[in-house]
Amino acid sequence: MTSLRGTAAAGVKWTAASATFAAVTALLFQLIKARFLVPEEFAYLAILMIVIGLSRNLEAAGFNRGVIQRDLVTVEEASSLLILNVILSFSASVIVYYSGAPVAAFFELPRLDIYLRIISLAVFFQGLTHFFVVFLEKHFYFKVIATIQIIRQFLFVVLAAILIVLGWGVLGFVLGHVLATIISAGLFVGGGLNNRVAILKPHFRLNDLRPFIKFGIFVTGRQTLSIITRQLDELIIHHFLGPEIMGVYFFGKNMLERLRQLLNMSFYRLVFPLLSRMKHDQLRLSEAYYKMNRYVALVAFPVFIGVALTAHLFVPVIFGEQWTDSVLIFQVFSVTLVFKMFTGILAGNLLYSINRPGTVFGIDVATDLVYIFALMIFAPWGINTVIILYTIYQLIKFMAMQIAAHRHLSFQLHQYFLNIKGPAGLSLFMAAAVGGFIYGVTSLLSPVFLLGGSIAVGALTYFLLTWAFDQKSIEELKAMALEKRDF
Repeated sequence: MTSLRGTAAAGVKWTAASATFAAVTALLFQLIKARFLVPEEFAYLAILMIVIGLSRNLEAAGFNRGVIQRDLVTVEEASSLLILNVILSFSASVIVYYSGAPVAAFFELPRLDIYLRIISLAVFFQGLTHFFVVFLEKHFYFKVIATIQIIRQFLFVVLAAILIVLGWGVLGFVLGHVLATIISAGLFVGGGLNNRVAILKPHFRLNDLRPFIKFGIFVTGRQTLSIITRQLDELIIHHFLGPEIMGVYFFGKNMLERLRQLLNMSFYRLVFPLLSRMKHDQLRLSEAYYKMNRYVALVAFPVFIGVALTAHLFVPVIFGEQWTDSVLIFQVFSVTLVFKMFTGILAGNLLYSINRPGTVFGIDVATDLVYIFALMIFAPWGINTVIILYTIYQLIKFMAMQIAAHRHLSFQLHQYFLNIKGPAGLSLFMAAAVGGFIYGVTSLLSPVFLLGGSIAVGALTYFLLTWAFDQKSIEELKAMALEKRDF
């Protein structure tokens, strides 16, 4: 098998660059939204994100993922898949356009109608990009993908931020999203055609789509369930506690999801194509999976534990006192999202790579239905109950996915936990150092200096501990960055 050293290293570099740019600009944009929008307007944003997410599943995104898993895609299959993308994207945009009025009435958010009608335009163009993005991923054109994503993020943040500061409110967010999506769609189509990632001809036949539909139906189902369960708690909070509290809840949860996406994006686009190329060699697949888990743990554990320890400091300092009610959400969810990273980016993609989408979908259906049922019963008890239920739900899904993944690996489940115990233990020592620093100097420093000192102590402690006790991982990552080591 051809070495994947160069493509893997280049993929990590470019996706990491894109993710870093997205994280920095998203944080700046979040600061602007926190300062210029009120909590009730965040309720509008929460509903818009749900609709945008669900509309993507009405498009062919799930079916397109089968392109990566397959060894060869014929001209007829690619041509039929493109036409399917056009049909489903147009259908999704029409559904979003005409659902505006009833959705606005249901949530009692009167301006939501016009926002959804405008968003429907972005839904159509976003659907067209899925086809070309997935073929670019399959052929490891991560530089092209990352460059266009950076351009799109820059345009969105600049346009939306300017309009929000000028007083356009949520409408500024919507217009920025639509304009950036249309421009990036044109760039992705151009990038795909220019690099000839798919040979096309005037052709459409349903039989050509059968393997993609068979694979994609599970992926689409899983993505739909994920969106529903990920944001059902927001809808329930809106129903029982009102839009203002929902806005606070969405603010904290959305910030953490963006942080998780930042860490995910450094690996996400690379993991599925890379594991798919190793699917015929179980030992090599197992070793790569374990390395990826250790690398993710090396970053995720200290970052999210650090967020939990300093949430009471950075929320009022960075976002303002009006968001202090979201501190508890930051503290609890930051730890929970560590397990979500291991479940989504790694275990799920491993099972997809060996053509087991039904297993992933089955686990999601079982755990999601139990979670939804529990929310319906216990959510009226308050927001703290919702947080507890979400934490239990993520832990159960994490264990179920790892058990399913290890049925196809060369290692046993207990070896998995031994594999990540190093980063976990070092992160706990870091937490003790940061906690001791905060306890010892709280009365001596202002909140700003206390926050800066906590970050410095945590980063220095973790770096020194990792350098002293886990040089193996550091050397492996360094070798990959210099393209001297394969997975």
